[in-house]
Amino acid sequence: MLKELITIDDIEIGLVASNWEEAIRKSSQRLLEKGTINQHYVDSMINIVKETGPYFVIGNHVAFAHTRPEYGAKSLGLSFTTLQPPISFGSNNFDPIKLIVTFSATDSDAHLSLMSELANILMNEKTMAKLFVSTSSEEFYQHLINGLDN
Repeated sequence: MLKELITIDDIEIGLVASNWEEAIRKSSQRLLEKGTINQHYVDSMINIVKETGPYFVIGNHVAFAHTRPEYGAKSLGLSFTTLQPPISFGSNNFDPIKLIVTFSATDSDAHLSLMSELANILMNEKTMAKLFVSTSSEEFYQHLINGLDN
């Protein structure tokens, strides 16, 4: 499913942001432009982090930015953004964040197979190391797709 959903246009390399909030706003831009989410969705992600902490920091150097579907998810969507330099999100265990995966789904079941594929990639340290140092969207995409086959 990931191969069908992701294109090179869903990948941004070397995003510069001054803090975690700006990083979330900027990394959400691709999904906003595609109409996958609305501005309320972005605001919800930021507000929840402010209220409860960095709930979507899920592993070493990775944030899985998302919120509940009813806060503005219009369709299934996914984008990948590497940060340069990496940014602290306030997670003692996993900072600094090098990669933001921005995700939206219209319900809690529609994305289960996608999540499974993504989890396999995120748990593969070799693939993740390659994704972190990718210098172009094309290179990142190739490492991502190759990671699906491992």
